[in-house]
Amino acid sequence: MDDKILRSLILLTYKGKVLLMHKNNGPMDEEKHPWTFIGGVKEKRESFENAMTRRVEKETGIKIEKVEFVSESCYHARLTDDNVNKIERAENQLLNFFSLKELGKLFLSNTTAQFISKHGSLI
Repeated sequence: MDDKILRSLILLTYKGKVLLMHKNNGPMDEEKHPWTFIGGVKEKRESFENAMTRRVEKETGIKIEKVEFVSESCYHARLTDDNVNKIERAENQLLNFFSLKELGKLFLSNTTAQFISKHGSLI
């Protein structure tokens, strides 16, 4: 039996910018590896908020306190100065902050682009 259900994304904002992740296993190839929000799959009996908190900690090394529901499979959390100062980047992983204007110039995953088009006002 599959214990994993429904994938969700979390918008992490800080001072008018959004945190995006880019993973690759070699030379940066944007066609294969678009910028994306941190996302993950919720386990059975796990709340979406706990799933997003767990994924953010796994990908960035930081614990977020408050996760807000935005819409189906979309969540939001505001990062603090302390969060940003403690971000840890894994090997072959880029984490960077972008303004709404800068997002228009990036190759984004489809789900990230859709999230931004619907909820860009949160940035």
